[in-house]
Amino acid sequence: MRSDTKTGLRNDIVKSKKHLARNIVILVISILFLVGGFGCIYADQLLGKIRFVAEGESSAGSQVDTGDLFEPPAESGVGKDNAKAGLIGGLYHDDAVTNILLLGVDDWQAGDSGRSDSMMLVSIDSRHKKMKVTSFMRDIYAAIPGLGSHKLTEAYSLGGGKADGARKILSTIEANFGVDIDRFVTVDYEAFPKIINRLGGVEIELTDETNADGITEAGLINAYSGETGHPVHTGKNTLTGLQARYYSRIRDIGNDFERTARQRKVFASIVGKLKTASPITVNAVLADILPLVSTNMTKDEIVSLAGNALTYLNYPLIQHRVPADGEWYRLENDAGDCIGITDLEKTKQNFVKFIFEDDIPSGDYS
Repeated sequence: MRSDTKTGLRNDIVKSKKHLARNIVILVISILFLVGGFGCIYADQLLGKIRFVAEGESSAGSQVDTGDLFEPPAESGVGKDNAKAGLIGGLYHDDAVTNILLLGVDDWQAGDSGRSDSMMLVSIDSRHKKMKVTSFMRDIYAAIPGLGSHKLTEAYSLGGGKADGARKILSTIEANFGVDIDRFVTVDYEAFPKIINRLGGVEIELTDETNADGITEAGLINAYSGETGHPVHTGKNTLTGLQARYYSRIRDIGNDFERTARQRKVFASIVGKLKTASPITVNAVLADILPLVSTNMTKDEIVSLAGNALTYLNYPLIQHRVPADGEWYRLENDAGDCIGITDLEKTKQNFVKFIFEDDIPSGDYS
């Protein structure tokens, strides 16, 4: 019975990968879009709540004119007019493809710089008029520039956390997988309980799956979420912010794929609530979340992205995972239980092919 349940869960995960990617993209980009839609003066006040950081050293950003990252897509059928493409420092780059790294940052322990608990690259491809989302498995055993090999998620803390940690994650992905990344956006996990509580909780159906000690999802939430006075049970529940955050991080029931399925459920419920929320509620959500967002995008880039959000969100959305099925294996070493990549060059080329399709940049960018 347990095996059948797990098989069913995995099938649900496979069927819903696209929904997970779409929900996360809509959540983040819609928030930015909402900022741009509140009027110039008020939008500037909202933008002032975001933690803007200097671009610093990483990727090809200092070598490429990024002032028009989010210019309206051309209608020529080939993406941006006269868009240039090529290799910059060995990284594949195309002006018609904007790559933004989204990081969900777990820094809840005092004195701990945290880890990037979720890592997702959003590629706005105006050459092929598609939105592409690539998820990176957090336990990939990867070479972190200047720091040796560790789990990918640890690049954030080893890099110093905050903006420096985000840059280190960015440069690690670039160094291992060869694609230029234009910008990053990090969201502290502290944001999610606030959003969920503002929306009145999220509706989640808790399964009867148990861990090795026979404790169900509901039992773990009741014991460890930090929420008191609102016990939950197997079946349909309205989870508070603390409960939903803990639920999405459960690691000892099932595996990382099932953990991803839980995150999908939470994000789907958040997005559903945002779609029907009143302007007053949306304003409260923005006031809560924007101070917890950090990015090396500029205000002008966010406003431009917001202005084109409806176009981008109407692009067909496709998704990829690094490493893909058949490209990884379980690896035990000093870093713990890791994800080893069977053939790094193959994984890199499949990733590059996904981002650029048949228009893989070649030659020096100039």
